[in-house]
Amino acid sequence: MAFSQTASASSLVFALFGDVYMTPQHQGYLKGMLDDMARKGSELAISTGGIKPADQGCQDKNLLATYPVFAAAPLPTFYVPGDADWAICGQTAGGNFVPEERLNLLRKTFYQSDLSLGEPQLPLVRQADYPEHMRWRSGPALFISLNVPGTHSKGTKPAEDAQSLQNRTDAVLSWIKAAYSEARQQEISMLVMVMHGDPDLSAPEAASTQPRAPMTDLLRSETEGFPGQVLLVHGGNGVHRIDHPLTNQSNEMPLQNFTRVETYSALQQGWVQVRIERNKKSGDDPVHRTEFLFESFPWPPLDMGTEEETTKAAN
Repeated sequence: MAFSQTASASSLVFALFGDVYMTPQHQGYLKGMLDDMARKGSELAISTGGIKPADQGCQDKNLLATYPVFAAAPLPTFYVPGDADWAICGQTAGGNFVPEERLNLLRKTFYQSDLSLGEPQLPLVRQADYPEHMRWRSGPALFISLNVPGTHSKGTKPAEDAQSLQNRTDAVLSWIKAAYSEARQQEISMLVMVMHGDPDLSAPEAASTQPRAPMTDLLRSETEGFPGQVLLVHGGNGVHRIDHPLTNQSNEMPLQNFTRVETYSALQQGWVQVRIERNKKSGDDPVHRTEFLFESFPWPPLDMGTEEETTKAAN
């Protein structure tokens, strides 16, 4: 599906973050971080998921506590569901929860319109039956979100869980293919993909479970022939890093037009600012005509200090 909005700007600045919990002792933490992003010039913000601790119950109040903050954010905001937000709710103490039902609650709340959260709102496209799978154009980049949690959902009905996983895997792969196709058709030189779970791109032989193994193969094959840069963003492991984990199987060299950013975690908090610009020195080189710069902003971990101390540290 082509985009109706004009998005021809040659540069863009956006923010990445994840695992910022809305716990009672940190009510102002998330708001302060979003304010900091806007103050530092970010034009939109993307969360890789993790809106509550894994050991916190999946009651409505815990899953929805973040929504008012995202909705009132001072910049367009996009949220990708994490595993603690729904996928592991069947294993969480403090209640008997069905993961798919918890995901549907998130869908009805965070993904209820064809607009982003925050202000101003940006138009987007959602995948049918998977509204958390978003696609939008901002500046020189095409963005997509993918529901790939770090841990697969486990409820009380294994057969239904397996079928749900397979259906979501098919939807993820289809959404990735459509994004590459859209980028080529629109001659977009930067594709940004955001998910929660680590797809294990550096060790594909160990990623034997769906959707990670077929996703690795698809990303490699599509990126090798893509005339531009691909940025994959995820959370999940608790270690902030920026690298080139996807390799060319013919020579084992990293694909230079594929970069991975892993966001900060609750124990190593912070956010990452990405600046995309046209590289005027590259001439007609399709792979290097777009470049991006990263700047990381560490924050105090969520288990340290008071809310007042956290706010002071951000200023």
